Amino acid sequence: MSEEPLDVRVRRTRERLQGAVLRLASEHPVEEIAVADLVRDARVNRTTFYKHAASPVEILEQILYADLDRLRAEWLSGSWDDHSGALADHVERYDGVYTKGLVGQRSAVLHRLLVEHFAASARALLDARPQLLPEGTGSPQWRTKAYSAFIAHGQVGIVEAWLGEPRPRDRRLLISASAAMLPSWLVATFTAAPPS
Repeated sequence: MSEEPLDVRVRRTRERLQGAVLRLASEHPVEEIAVADLVRDARVNRTTFYKHAASPVEILEQILYADLDRLRAEWLSGSWDDHSGALADHVERYDGVYTKGLVGQRSAVLHRLLVEHFAASARALLDARPQLLPEGTGSPQWRTKAYSAFIAHGQVGIVEAWLGEPRPRDRRLLISASAAMLPSWLVATFTAAPPS
């Protein structure tokens, strides 16, 4: 047996699991999805499921982190407005999941995932451009961690507020609120030309 058909089967199984978790997470917060429901929807057995992930949460995290990591790479070389537009695209792409998990109830998984992404993005920017870090009390490492967490929680709050708007949502609300919440030292970063 060649490896190519195996790779195709593995890829198809992964796609079925991903499609199933996205459908189910649009109906129930991901924490409430049982493995039994996921394998039934994906038409795979439990053994096959556990070869791919330990839980439905892990599959959803893989999907969302892959997309968010791509956004981070683009953001580090672009503008805040571009990033906010790409973030709106991401949230709209997974609208059902985010709306079910972040509007009216709090999915700890989705909230944590977004906070971690935004904090890691802010840390990556500060690591790449340490001159941006404002002076202050505490070590540069502590200030980087604190400022990154502040930006991350604020951005997640804006995303949650935007998701609470009736559909169709005005993307300009997310983009302008994201820009308005930026600290002044970070605003200057995105109005200046990117480093060469």
